[in-house]
Amino acid sequence: MFLLLLSFSVRVWADVPFDHVIVDREGPKDPWAKILGDIDGDGFADIVIGGRGGPLVWYAYPNWSKALITEGGYKTVDGELGDIDGDGDLDVVMGGLFWYENPRPKRNPAAGAWTTHKVADHPTHDIELGDLDGDGDIDIVTRDQSEFGHKAGNRIHLWRQEQGGRWTEKVIDCPHGESIALGDIDKDGDPDIVIGGIWFENTRDIVNGPWSPHRFCQWHPSATVQVADINGDSRPDVVLSPSELKGQTYKMSWFEAPANPKKGNWGEHIIADPIECVIHGLVTADINGDGAIDVVSSEMHQGTDPDEVAVFINHAKGSSWTKQVISTRGSHYIRVADIGNDGDMDIVGANWSGPFQPIEMWENKSPASALRVAITVNAAGHELQDKPIEVQLDFTHLLERGGNKVSFGDNFMQLTEVDHEGRIINGSVPFQFDKAPDFRPQASAKGTLTFMAGGKTLHDRVAERHLLLPQAGGRLCEHYR
Repeated sequence: MFLLLLSFSVRVWADVPFDHVIVDREGPKDPWAKILGDIDGDGFADIVIGGRGGPLVWYAYPNWSKALITEGGYKTVDGELGDIDGDGDLDVVMGGLFWYENPRPKRNPAAGAWTTHKVADHPTHDIELGDLDGDGDIDIVTRDQSEFGHKAGNRIHLWRQEQGGRWTEKVIDCPHGESIALGDIDKDGDPDIVIGGIWFENTRDIVNGPWSPHRFCQWHPSATVQVADINGDSRPDVVLSPSELKGQTYKMSWFEAPANPKKGNWGEHIIADPIECVIHGLVTADINGDGAIDVVSSEMHQGTDPDEVAVFINHAKGSSWTKQVISTRGSHYIRVADIGNDGDMDIVGANWSGPFQPIEMWENKSPASALRVAITVNAAGHELQDKPIEVQLDFTHLLERGGNKVSFGDNFMQLTEVDHEGRIINGSVPFQFDKAPDFRPQASAKGTLTFMAGGKTLHDRVAERHLLLPQAGGRLCEHYR
């Protein structure tokens, strides 16, 4: 006798397949800074890595040959690429505060150390680049942090680029914390400055003019910040995660920009709750190629294991999210770019310290090679103990969307049990799939899935299983095994 479920739901989505690539097992010690961009002008993104005490190096696509930029001297955990001198190539800006001049076009950037230019004696935690005043050259925005005894995250520093290699500083007071982002929040054509819960309005008079603060939410003091249009309404929204300290928990959310962004209390949409406050890596990009902006996060290695690097896939304009874990060994800052120009976004990262510090890339291998069907079982007031479950499933619309790429059959499908955070508890749950009498692939792909709800499910709990269907002729992604 099978238990008839009082409540269950089924969701279907495509997993994004990734290949794990080790770019360098012996990169700079404590690789704090991670940056992506085309260093040598061949049209492909390269990788720049800065160790805590040096060196600063770059890796050339596609063979990842390593070349020196500088032995050290900077003081930062962040860096950025931009054409500081306006000669058509990407230079490197590092806290301390320095910029390193790309030798192109006269010399090979892999032929030796680059020329160093000092902006100021100014250690930083965060760096952003942009033309803040609209004069055609790049300005610098920096912020330090407030934890670990620094107590310097209550000031944002602007560095306006002047003629002759000079820089003029402007200081904006802000609450203690860390992280900055740039984005045209009010859509007036210039980049504004965003921190956790507040955005500062740019009037283009960046040194003498006001930077009026506009609070859009209350947030954890240490935040990682991204600006992106999450719901597709052409307004720049803000994504926030907690960045410090280990052992604390908070949430990851996106805040929906209203028509008038100067109004407070933007609508909050929670992506994940709870999460540990070690999310130093936060990026936004269309990872699965569906046109919606997804979120990628990484937990630092000092957090409670597992230290997840995860992709949150955006559904229904940010109203729901699917979590896909691509690593459990952590990463510090992470970056995304289309490495290899194959049309999808890849992820690069590394731990900032600890015993595991390789430079890693998670190479996006879309189109997706595995599809997941999430089956949520609600105990609905009845305690379940080792009960058999049967669920009626109809894959017709899924197969129509995937063409002939999705395999069917017990030899290909895999059922896993996951916890409330999406982590796999049991990677191989026994099951049986009985096709309906009128079963026809692509036309009437219906059947009954039967499995055992092993162990105890309390009366007020929800249990979730994932049914995985690989691409025809393929295998399930390695992290599901």
